[in-house]
Amino acid sequence: MQINHTNVNNSVFSGYESAKRNAESIGAKLVSYAETEDMAASTVVSKSPKTLSELEEYIQDKYGVNQANKTIEGIPASISVSPAFLQKALDDPEKLQWLEENLEAMQSLNTGLFAGTLTSVSYSVDGEGNITMITSGTSDPDGRIARENAKRKEQERLREEKREKERLEQKKLEEQEQQKRAKQRLEKTGQQSEVESAQGSFRFISSGDSVKTLQLELTNALQSGASLEVRA
Repeated sequence: MQINHTNVNNSVFSGYESAKRNAESIGAKLVSYAETEDMAASTVVSKSPKTLSELEEYIQDKYGVNQANKTIEGIPASISVSPAFLQKALDDPEKLQWLEENLEAMQSLNTGLFAGTLTSVSYSVDGEGNITMITSGTSDPDGRIARENAKRKEQERLREEKREKERLEQKKLEEQEQQKRAKQRLEKTGQQSEVESAQGSFRFISSGDSVKTLQLELTNALQSGASLEVRA
């Protein structure tokens, strides 16, 4: 019986030490421990931070607040809490409990609920305790939407190139037609245009309803050399 009692005491002692170490690992203190054949029960009390710097250090170590290179479920993340609210949490245990509950909830994203893929997430708690969550990502995890958008943009580009090609061809035809009419007009109505030249200079006079037509008439007149002699 004595041996069995000793074994039981050793088991309780081992369980107590384990519970104590577990409490210390989370910044708490073990205040009671009880063990039966079926279960073990322990009570722990958190070591409450006394100063703002202690609280900032505590939530950084435990929840990754203001921690560089923090990730949540492998996703780059950031968590920040306003110093003004931290001071309120120091003065009010209920606010501190609320803060810890929400900081704990921030450690999981439940990404399986999202239809897309998250690439970053950030949480911020302002001085009044309002929480802002900002996430970035893509709603196209398999790339289907991206491929469709790329295909649509390529089709639009091809249509635009076709329209531009047709516009340039039409413009070329119009210019050729204008040049043809201007040449015919110059040949038939020599009195409408006058070209004078002397000592390497010339003067061209013409009238019409289109500047381009007048410019073409000048070009044709210069090219034909009709009544025009240019001297160096």
